[in-house]
Amino acid sequence: MITQTQLNLVKEYASLFFSLEEISMIAAIDIEELRREVNFGHSALNNAYWIGKLEGQVELRKQVKDWAKKGSSSAEQQLLVWSQKQQESENG
Repeated sequence: MITQTQLNLVKEYASLFFSLEEISMIAAIDIEELRREVNFGHSALNNAYWIGKLEGQVELRKQVKDWAKKGSSSAEQQLLVWSQKQQESENG
């Protein structure tokens, strides 16, 4: 049984881009269970991982956007790549 504390740890460390192996050790969750839930599950554990990961990506993208506003050409290029991927996903 996965506890709320474990779910919180999974979410936090997924947001910091720890590997599944690292998260499983920190949260004391069997690696095979974690991997199975992340890849195929529809559970609180699956949600904790993916929400954490996406929240981490949001923070990174905000930082890249700030760098682009300050004139970083590599940050501008990254924003264009993300924008194109978004457009492609909208078009199917």
